[in-house]
Amino acid sequence: MSDSSNHPDAVARPQDARHQDARPQPGQVLPSGAVVQPTTTDQVKADQRAEARAQHGVSRRGFLTGVTLGALGGLVVGGVGGGLIGNDIGRGAATAAANRPLKLIYGGDVCDAPAIVAKEKGFFEQAGLDVTLHKTVGDEDSKAAVGSGQYDASSGIFYSWLKPVEEGQNVKFVAGLHGGCLRLIVPKDSSIDALAQLKGVNIGIPSLSSSATMFFSMDLLDAGINPLPEAGQVHWKVLDNSVLADALRKGDVDAIATSDPIAYLPLLRGYGRELANNMTGTNAQAYCCCTALNGDLVARETPLARKLIEAWAQGSRYVAGHEAEVARIEVDKGYVAGDVGLIETLLKSYTWEPSVVKLKDSLLPGIEKFQKTGYLGRDADPRALADKAFDTLGLDW
Repeated sequence: MSDSSNHPDAVARPQDARHQDARPQPGQVLPSGAVVQPTTTDQVKADQRAEARAQHGVSRRGFLTGVTLGALGGLVVGGVGGGLIGNDIGRGAATAAANRPLKLIYGGDVCDAPAIVAKEKGFFEQAGLDVTLHKTVGDEDSKAAVGSGQYDASSGIFYSWLKPVEEGQNVKFVAGLHGGCLRLIVPKDSSIDALAQLKGVNIGIPSLSSSATMFFSMDLLDAGINPLPEAGQVHWKVLDNSVLADALRKGDVDAIATSDPIAYLPLLRGYGRELANNMTGTNAQAYCCCTALNGDLVARETPLARKLIEAWAQGSRYVAGHEAEVARIEVDKGYVAGDVGLIETLLKSYTWEPSVVKLKDSLLPGIEKFQKTGYLGRDADPRALADKAFDTLGLDW
């Protein structure tokens, strides 16, 4: 939420995260599995990361059988043709012929734009879908709600869903929706200017299982810090997301890790400094949020699930080039609390290129990297978890 009195012209674009501490050397493999890239211009760095991702393949005899592997740029999953799980044949129960009403849950973040656009611009309706959007309430567990079938789908960073899926939540991932939206912020006058200096400090987060907590745990690991709460090397302080920015301003915490627009408020108002984000650094990703569908919807109502994903992705593609319109929709329709100018700026800072294929390419490497944080069981099989968590629905874009 931002102060509407701030003129849009005065809103600065999100600043790049400060580089990691300890200055690892190019080519060094960090504890999370991230590979350090040379320090050079932004474009060259992007090219080098793309090249490195392209070289990080997975055996055709593994879970990506028959698929040419590519970028490790995403955080979540994607696929080609029948994908990991196979095509519609053998899915078990017959698919539903009717388009029953669908319920999507969202958190009220700027990056919920794809579903909001698909709803408000009529993309769901054009696909013959009856979709209702429900905003999360308090500490509602959206992962359990989707897994149980209370809601049909949600979006979110893949890392934060891995543990629930490992523990049996009935959820399948299909497509990546966008890149960017998580930030780790410290006070502007803080002496902390490297991730290693976060050891022993209080970091405000919306929940221990939040997207920001899970993602930045990998950055902390690379900085030599055990991110697990029980390790005590970093103190995660759970606060309501709406008060995180103010907690940082008042000095109640030494840093905050959350999503936009809350994460960007300290930068906008001049009392915060960005230490890291999920668009840069050793664990940079092509996708932040992905589609998470109830497993029964995928298995038993495959055509319905496929139409949902296609319309949802259409909403994501629409954002690029229409950021001002989308920002106005988010605010005027009450989906996101904030200033239209700020939200437009944030939308322009993200990438909007939904894909099933890129998501799939990044799944196994992402799981292998995340497992090193300790949030997944040591005996967890990344390939088995990849297969358990993913379905292409026959989509190949």
